[in-house]
Amino acid sequence: MKLEYKVIILSILVGVLFILAEMLSRYFAAGPETGGLEEILKFLFEPMTTNEGLFFNIVILLLCFVFGVLLARLINQVLKAKGVAKQTDIEKNMILESVPEIVIYMTTEYKIKWASRSLYTETKLTESDVVGKSVMDLAKILFPSEPANTLYSEFLEKKEVDSELKSLKGKYWQVLSNAATNDDNEVTGYVLLAVDITRKKRDEEMIRMSYERLEENIQQFATVIDNIRNPLSSVVLLSEISSDQETAKKIIIQCDDIEEVIAQLDEGWANSEEIRNFLKKHL
Repeated sequence: MKLEYKVIILSILVGVLFILAEMLSRYFAAGPETGGLEEILKFLFEPMTTNEGLFFNIVILLLCFVFGVLLARLINQVLKAKGVAKQTDIEKNMILESVPEIVIYMTTEYKIKWASRSLYTETKLTESDVVGKSVMDLAKILFPSEPANTLYSEFLEKKEVDSELKSLKGKYWQVLSNAATNDDNEVTGYVLLAVDITRKKRDEEMIRMSYERLEENIQQFATVIDNIRNPLSSVVLLSEISSDQETAKKIIIQCDDIEEVIAQLDEGWANSEEIRNFLKKHL
């Protein structure tokens, strides 16, 4: 049987007990001192057969029934609210157990109230080491003292943080925070989020190093072309003034071929410049 029905039945029984108590009270106050059971029952139940007595008893039972219905609804709403709250806690715990990011909720006094599983995995701390402690104490564990102090000062000043920090383990973290407010827009606490961006930073470093190598190769390429073109011009000039014109013509033809190749290389170098400018713009 559902709890609501039990509450309603119990309320009706309370009404019945009230009626019986009233009958017994009337008996002890003015009942016959002598007589058999029949006289006693007649004394007790005879008033109930009158219109006034019947109306009184019906009203009592009806009021108890209405009270039971209202109480059952109230209990049902409370149980549903508890069920929703419990389900919300379960879902919150599931999220906190599974998210890869570090999530911390702290009070308005900056004391840690709860944190995601990732925090304990990253720091090897236990819940008792974290909950109730100042977020500054945790920041000193995760980051070198100076960045931690800077981060904490920024948070105290702005109540919001958006910074990139390198942890003591060599990882890079994007640290963000924001205020948590209720329906009245009152601050009830703060949420701190730390996202591991180590891979992103490593990719950015690899891109930077690759660009530097490309820049160096382009510069070396331009130098190589100049180192070839200048001596080649001298060879052509010497060939033109040579007395052996037949050999000079062959040399000049070969130099022209080399110059054509250099021109192609020079064009490729210009294209490399365009590539470099493109990379500089978009990387």
